[in-house]
Amino acid sequence: MGYGTNGLSFNTLRRANIQRLPQFKNAQGEPAHAKPDGSDWSPADWITAALGELGEAANLMKKIKRGDFGQAGDASYKIALEALRLEFADVVTYMDLLAYQFRFNLGEAIEYKFNNVSHRVGAAVFIHGDDWHVKPF
Repeated sequence: MGYGTNGLSFNTLRRANIQRLPQFKNAQGEPAHAKPDGSDWSPADWITAALGELGEAANLMKKIKRGDFGQAGDASYKIALEALRLEFADVVTYMDLLAYQFRFNLGEAIEYKFNNVSHRVGAAVFIHGDDWHVKPF
């Protein structure tokens, strides 16, 4: 189960992304994609979209750090953190859409890479499917 996600998985995100792609509208209310699978955008277009969202998150973080939204507990600070949370969600959504263009399973890739790094750095934490465990040394 996902933490605070009601069990959201990469598979659920992928299915929703695939269904929403042909329905997505641009700011003018027109279809955002000429092809229902989003393949009218190049991988460079998709990564640019993801990086744009990451840039928005970085800009918010910079402003939070320098105190533009006050301090923890202030209403404006809480609003900024909520905006940051949603930018993180946009980044993950776009990364899944980019992975979809290559027909990569993002969940499998993350599991593999996480476990590979754990092994390389001597960590005892590994992911297996919907579960994780600590391997005894």
